[in-house]
Amino acid sequence: MANQGHRQFIDKEHCQLAAYETMPFWTTQDTRNSVISSLIPAGAAVAAFVSFAKDQQVADWWGSLKKPNWAPKDVRIYSAVDLLTLSPLGYASYLVYKNGGGFDYNDTKLALGLYGASVTLAIATIPIVKKRELGCLWKNTAVVSLTATGAAYAFYKIDKKAGFLLVPFALWTAFYAYLAYSIKKENDPIKNL
Repeated sequence: MANQGHRQFIDKEHCQLAAYETMPFWTTQDTRNSVISSLIPAGAAVAAFVSFAKDQQVADWWGSLKKPNWAPKDVRIYSAVDLLTLSPLGYASYLVYKNGGGFDYNDTKLALGLYGASVTLAIATIPIVKKRELGCLWKNTAVVSLTATGAAYAFYKIDKKAGFLLVPFALWTAFYAYLAYSIKKENDPIKNL
């Protein structure tokens, strides 16, 4: 795996292979691309909030579940933290793409693949909650947590700032996974032996 920004590029002016420590500059196109990249995960958080806010049956079901004492009761807290932890992911992914040499390097492909899987699985949580499948929910959130943690580590190996930007999301998804497991456990019917 390559370290942060240690990639090679062709110096077209002198027709030779050169290496750089960090990306040479940040352009207005980079700003535009990073903003666009940030809209995807932030949009997912907003979509989840709107989806759950409009579905009173899901809100009532979620409210009726037995939850651990340490779990926040207000659904708006989850939505706010989702938005805060998801928003920087797009910017981080663009840093990895730019500083990792695009899709020309396997470590960049792996890092962005883990990130994409994590965000996709996080979005898949919406229909799982709507179907009220607690077993599937905790398994999905566990995989989201694993892919988020893997992405944070892979991002860090390419661009330290990008890795640090994923840490809150990785921690939040770990909390979610433990919460989903705890809720499933508290709401499982007692089985007759």
